[in-house]
Amino acid sequence: MRELICPRLCRYHKPDKPEEVGCGGVLWLEARSHLEGAVAKLPPQPGRGLYGLDADDPRLLAVCRACPYRAEGCDFRDPGVPPEACEPCGGLKAVAGLLATGVIQEL
Repeated sequence: MRELICPRLCRYHKPDKPEEVGCGGVLWLEARSHLEGAVAKLPPQPGRGLYGLDADDPRLLAVCRACPYRAEGCDFRDPGVPPEACEPCGGLKAVAGLLATGVIQEL
């Protein structure tokens, strides 16, 4: 799942640096491997785009609340970081894309 999401959707992806834990969206999707085909079909979403979903959509907030990076490394949810200085991670974008296209309805 990471190979489908991170290089295509995440500006924070560093191909030469393996990460021990994935972001909240990647972890959520890794537990649902049946969604792999739908994730592969998602078009890239530049910048802060979340496939038309609002950043404060409760379903997306639920993913972020469970994310291991939220406490110490998520600029996107940090109120002290100006919105133009950050963007959502690829995992959140992927979940948003699946929600926006109706592949999944709820988390």
